[in-house]
Amino acid sequence: MRNKIIAPLAAAALILTGCAGGADTESKTIMTVGDVNVTSGMYEFYMNSYMGSFTAEESGEIALDQCKNNFLTVALGHAMNVEFDEDTKESMDSYKQRVVDSYKDQDGGYKGFLKDNKLTDKDVDMLVSVSYYTDALRSKLEPVEYTDAEKEQYFKDNYRRAKHILITVEDDMSGEEKEAAKTKAEELLQRAQNGEDFDALVKEYSEDPGSQSNPDGYFFTDNEMVREFQDGVDSIEPGNFTLVETSYGYHVIQRLPLDDNEELYKTEYNKVADTIKDKLENKRFEEQAYAWAEEYGVETNVDEAAVNECIKEVDDEYREARESLENNQN
Repeated sequence: MRNKIIAPLAAAALILTGCAGGADTESKTIMTVGDVNVTSGMYEFYMNSYMGSFTAEESGEIALDQCKNNFLTVALGHAMNVEFDEDTKESMDSYKQRVVDSYKDQDGGYKGFLKDNKLTDKDVDMLVSVSYYTDALRSKLEPVEYTDAEKEQYFKDNYRRAKHILITVEDDMSGEEKEAAKTKAEELLQRAQNGEDFDALVKEYSEDPGSQSNPDGYFFTDNEMVREFQDGVDSIEPGNFTLVETSYGYHVIQRLPLDDNEELYKTEYNKVADTIKDKLENKRFEEQAYAWAEEYGVETNVDEAAVNECIKEVDDEYREARESLENNQN
């Protein structure tokens, strides 16, 4: 249920992997960012990175933001006449060659990978170039040192803490079983709101293995939990309870305070302090990138209908793949 994702404007490396794309579906432009045409294949490449951890709609939303931000760096690089030195060009060529070579022993080879994922060789060049343009643009920023106070304030403003009881719902459950799971969750919510010991209820009823290994609850920030869980936590004040449904089932959630007087708070903060430094730097870069976009007239235009069509296609493909796997297992 807990999912880490790469910050959209800080892709340090790109790993190209086979996706669930449709080989017979034509790729088309779903977005333009400056002079960059973002194709459905490129969009679905990012989207497939999150399928299995998020719903198709959530994966599509994350991938859309990632495409906007990543290809903004490329478009800005073009608009600002960024040129790479020979060492950087060699590094890009070497990276691209490793991608090509990684498919030589697979059916269809590299060309098969491109066809299966609605990508062209130029699309791969574009995907590979993102981190290089990002590095080039980042180098234009003056170095900044973030104070402990700034990092801790970010932690307070952007992290949450919560405990939950998970009542699992499986796809193959009958309607009656699903309804029974919902009723059970509603009863547990009522018991928690009536003042029963929530820790005891979690220990007895939660079907999330993480509840046992994280007895003090989860500390998390944006996009580290499935969206419905995050939204549920955001909807209540510390100490209060709510009930949400996700693809995992029903969650009875208690939001907990971030108390800087607790030793646990300090421990959790120290775990992510270095990550927060990166997040602050990403935020600074993002703000500067959009300022540059305005200065250089780099506009982003999205074909919403085409995006929604991609989301539906990927969702259908994954559903068919799951059903095929289940049928083979049976």
